[in-house]
Amino acid sequence: MAAFQELSLTGKVGHFVLFVSHLLVQCYDVLYINDVYGSPIPHKLTFGGRWKFLTVLNFMGHTVFFGSCVLADLIEGVLGKKAAGLRKVQDYVLASVLFPMSMIVTVVFWGMYAVDRELIFPAALDKIIPPWVNHVWHTTVVPVLLLEMYLVHHRHPSRQAGLTGAVTVGIVYLIWVLIVAQVGGFWVYPFMAAMSNFQFFLFCCFVAVIGCSFYLLGEFCNKIFWGSMETSRKGKKRA
Repeated sequence: MAAFQELSLTGKVGHFVLFVSHLLVQCYDVLYINDVYGSPIPHKLTFGGRWKFLTVLNFMGHTVFFGSCVLADLIEGVLGKKAAGLRKVQDYVLASVLFPMSMIVTVVFWGMYAVDRELIFPAALDKIIPPWVNHVWHTTVVPVLLLEMYLVHHRHPSRQAGLTGAVTVGIVYLIWVLIVAQVGGFWVYPFMAAMSNFQFFLFCCFVAVIGCSFYLLGEFCNKIFWGSMETSRKGKKRA
């Protein structure tokens, strides 16, 4: 029992530290990162603002998620009430949205960066976006979630419900990218401008396949971390 309480405290401290660190990065982005593509108009003033970038949406999702974790910890620790509903939402969002999305952000970004960085993160951006921010956005997002999954037991939804959520989020973002291209007159990511319609279709199919694969990877990791509890979770109340 003592070991469980120590782990629970570690999780709560981790939630607070991660939430504060995410907020600080968000503040740095708002205050200091303005002109991403070197155009006369800062990217935040173009159509869609910063919210057209999956990296930004994903990191905001992280910030809200860890903020909700801190809130749930306070409700349970200070008020002595259960935050079962909030915890259930957290479980679903982590499994179906944040983990697959973070994996896509990391794998696709660094994969394309290795092939030709100019297609995804031109060298000129090094003077605008510090390397540490780049790694916070594109590298640490996956290890942070794996640490969360290891320290705190999150119940995965059914595979059908989880994959449905992941695919739905992907389709919504694809529609958003197309809206930006149509209304704003530019592609969110430079490499998309170099693609034919068929190549863009194949790219979307590829991302959809790996996104579903990443969901299954998250499910597998959760079973590795909490196999015994996942097997016997039916009929038991959440601690």
